[in-house]
Amino acid sequence: MKIQWTRNDYGRSGLLAIAEDGDTQPPIETFYVDYLIETVDQDRLAIAAALVFGPYTDTRLVFENPVSSGVARAIENLYPDKAIRVEPVSYSENHSPHGDSLLHVNSHYRDTNFTNHVGQQRQVRVTFQPTDRSSGGLLTMDSLDVACNSWLHAELRPDAHGDVLCTIAGGILLSSDLSAAGIAICDTSSQEGSPVYSRATRLLESVGLSLVLNDCGAH
Repeated sequence: MKIQWTRNDYGRSGLLAIAEDGDTQPPIETFYVDYLIETVDQDRLAIAAALVFGPYTDTRLVFENPVSSGVARAIENLYPDKAIRVEPVSYSENHSPHGDSLLHVNSHYRDTNFTNHVGQQRQVRVTFQPTDRSSGGLLTMDSLDVACNSWLHAELRPDAHGDVLCTIAGGILLSSDLSAAGIAICDTSSQEGSPVYSRATRLLESVGLSLVLNDCGAH
């Protein structure tokens, strides 16, 4: 699977997947947010692509720019039933930007209650709106309400964890611009100790992000 970064002049940024021989054609070739992402970190782009398009990949994920070796290994370990390799690889350490915010990312309109205080870690609520009903986005000091097609990918995924993984991927794409140190998501179906959660945690840690899984309940 070849992955390209794409953006346009009217406020959309994201990933384009091009299937190669042996790959399964993704039902949706693009994964995007209606937000002009300014800081495009190759390693974070790569792990977001792995979360979204990994299930359709046969043997390799190919990027336009090199992925650091530690991140490449984390991607290759994400799907243990596959023998995916990452290309090209740079044998340098990861240099993803360090942030200080925790992004509370949720695609199901559940509200995350928090208040920012001086001297404490900044909390940012990111709400993904379905692209069949919304477009564009609204950014405030402590929230981003933005259209994203993560919901569509989740509905069409061949595995049971598509909603969680695609929601995380959207947060990763925004993480550098929003100065994130970690991503918190609501999930009522997975267990924190599950293999999928553990592998996703290691994947995010490879680019300097923590992953927090909250049981927020259904509202």
